[in-house]
Amino acid sequence: MKIYLDNAATTKTDLEVAAAILPYMTEHFGNPSSVHQFGKKAKVLLEETRETVAGYLLCKPKEIFFTSCGTESNNTAIKGIACKFIDTKKNHIITSLVEHPSVLETVDYLKNQFGFKVTHVNPDKYGRISLESVEEAVRPETFLISIMHSHNELGTINDIKNISAIAEQHGLYFHSDTVQSIGKTEINLKGLNVNAASVSAHKIYGPKGIGILYKNENTVLEKFIHGGGQERDMRGGTENIPYIAGLKKVFELLIDKGEDDKKKYSELKKYFISEMKNLYGDKIHFNSPVENCLANIVNIRFDNSLKFDEEMLIIKFDLLGIAVSGGSACHSGALKPSSALLKIGYSEKEAMSSVRISFGRFNEKKEIDYFCEKVKEIITF
Repeated sequence: MKIYLDNAATTKTDLEVAAAILPYMTEHFGNPSSVHQFGKKAKVLLEETRETVAGYLLCKPKEIFFTSCGTESNNTAIKGIACKFIDTKKNHIITSLVEHPSVLETVDYLKNQFGFKVTHVNPDKYGRISLESVEEAVRPETFLISIMHSHNELGTINDIKNISAIAEQHGLYFHSDTVQSIGKTEINLKGLNVNAASVSAHKIYGPKGIGILYKNENTVLEKFIHGGGQERDMRGGTENIPYIAGLKKVFELLIDKGEDDKKKYSELKKYFISEMKNLYGDKIHFNSPVENCLANIVNIRFDNSLKFDEEMLIIKFDLLGIAVSGGSACHSGALKPSSALLKIGYSEKEAMSSVRISFGRFNEKKEIDYFCEKVKEIITF
């Protein structure tokens, strides 16, 4: 038996999404910039998708831009805002220590290449960013805050609405990486009052290679990709119409069954936690918070008094047919401890003893039963 419990890394493409993609590869293959009927067909699909996405995210269609992924959206938002402040007195960015690499490496690039100053605020033991830490980091030269909506390893949900209020109070731009949150928790981009936010299709049963940048209509960004007037002159390059067709179906399914998805995640997570407590009692620790956490993610840590090889933990799960996540993989393929857990304050041994389980639309309770049966072969008293 093989089970997939790593849905926070990527999800299986829904068959309805795959079916929606194919006609736009073979039959409706026109370029949306062309004026003939083939192009017009693609153009209609493009704008219908924008309306569908905006309807789900509770924003305006003109605030939705299609990108290749969440990483591109993060780069576009942060660099697009920062370009306005090169060689000015406004040269300070606030972010957190535990952001996605596409945020951390982007602000590092701006620091190293253009001399921007960066403050990385410290999270609490659950990866949560406090309002006080953000407020304390604001300087007269600050122009941007970038804080993720929810943490990709722990599932911790940040108080983005009140962080955005801090940004507004000081006249700052605010960007949020919402990649893990869409479809997993209630989210209203307009209500969050952010200038920009990032979304990725492959986290919500769509294909890899298509993402979304939300940009508030009153926010001006320098464009990131030049070479055409596509996406209302925000992103050069022919739009990926087949995957945009798939994205439309992704959001139609979220509208139709999103509440059922979230209920299922919550039930699976509750069942998993209960079963793991029955197996290991106080020898199983939960790195994820109980409250204000995504329903589909639970990060657990096995007590060091138990018998197991932490360096081989994820590999042993894989050998038993169980796909879960621990640390990130380096170029050699060797496992490393989670940098996020290390930054939060866990030791290297504790980080290597931690496993992220993330549930998806296609998981069932019997898979949790299988996990709990097999984990006893790896972790013993």
